[in-house]
Amino acid sequence: MFRWFETRINAFPEEMPERPPDKLWAFYWHFLRPVWPAFLLLLIVGLVGSLIEVALYAFIGTIVDRMKAAQSPQSFISDNGSMLVFMAFVALILRPLVSTAHDLTKNQMIAGPVQTRVRWLSHRYVLRQSLGFFQNDFAGRVASKVLQTGHALRESVVQVIDGLWFGVVHWGAALVLFADADWRLMIPLLAWLAAYGATIRVFVPRIQKLSFNASEARSVLTGRVVDSYTNILTVKLFAHADREDESARWALQNHLDRFQESQRNLTQMEFVLYSINGALIVSATGLAIWLWTSGAVTIGAVALITALVIRLIGMSGWILTTVASVFDAMGTVEEGMQTISRPIDVVDRPNAKPLVITRGEIRYENVSFHYGKDGGVIDSLSLRIGPGEKVGLVGRSG
Repeated sequence: MFRWFETRINAFPEEMPERPPDKLWAFYWHFLRPVWPAFLLLLIVGLVGSLIEVALYAFIGTIVDRMKAAQSPQSFISDNGSMLVFMAFVALILRPLVSTAHDLTKNQMIAGPVQTRVRWLSHRYVLRQSLGFFQNDFAGRVASKVLQTGHALRESVVQVIDGLWFGVVHWGAALVLFADADWRLMIPLLAWLAAYGATIRVFVPRIQKLSFNASEARSVLTGRVVDSYTNILTVKLFAHADREDESARWALQNHLDRFQESQRNLTQMEFVLYSINGALIVSATGLAIWLWTSGAVTIGAVALITALVIRLIGMSGWILTTVASVFDAMGTVEEGMQTISRPIDVVDRPNAKPLVITRGEIRYENVSFHYGKDGGVIDSLSLRIGPGEKVGLVGRSG
């Protein structure tokens, strides 16, 4: 069964990779377009699972009211037996089946194949870049961007569907249930949703910006460390241990500073969340009790409101963290996009023919190389190396 789900998406397409767009949403769609049915399935299964969760809370309120109205325990069982059996079926069979379908879609169908597919296509495209592309950047940094982008792209989309969609359904259902009990119960929930939305609007854009900076710093750090190890012979022969230490220390400190900036923003956001959650508990529960004392709502409605408020508060931190993680991942994708979506500089001429070697001659015509500067090193070099000739290069490294 696992294998069937794991092979629904081809992780290694054979077609030649195209240049990804350099705009964020177009970049996302470039990789998601061939696999969108899997994400639609996750969306549908998540909707069904969310509705089942909310139905269980509504069932609790109904049970409390019917238990209170029952003449005796025996009459309660006889009058509500079919409803109890149905809800037992929902809790014992339907809910586990839907949850399992959700997990199979998320963990088997999407998680590994989509992430690997993005990495495979990105790697194949980047591998076709010119030699200068790799010489002008750290190999470790390029590799870090290719690998991180695949994971971040998949994770951000899954979290939007799996987390935010789950929360939206819960909030919408809670509003309906609150209004069904008494429209005044919607007031504290709507006020809380407004404050919650303002919190997201203020803090989350900062997270995306800080995540971009942290991802760039992480790529620089990875590039410096990996390149030092890759060129260890040159490091041992010509570098100085103290200079290498200082270079690594700077990269580590730069990454630490960027990371701590993002964590400060996260702590401030969570403090605001704790405050508005406390206000929701007091206002919603207090209003429900007051309405019950005046006979406007039943005790079952009070139980339902209290249970849903506790559930929403429990979800709020998780959803806010999910939103932060989504924008954090989007920052990583945006940073990787700047490398992956670059056009290939050296391409074949139109209608170029396959290279046919008829003689062993190498010819350089007007070759220039300045390390990205205006001049120096090599300028307009022309050189012919005939068959059997050898060229010796002498420099600092031998």
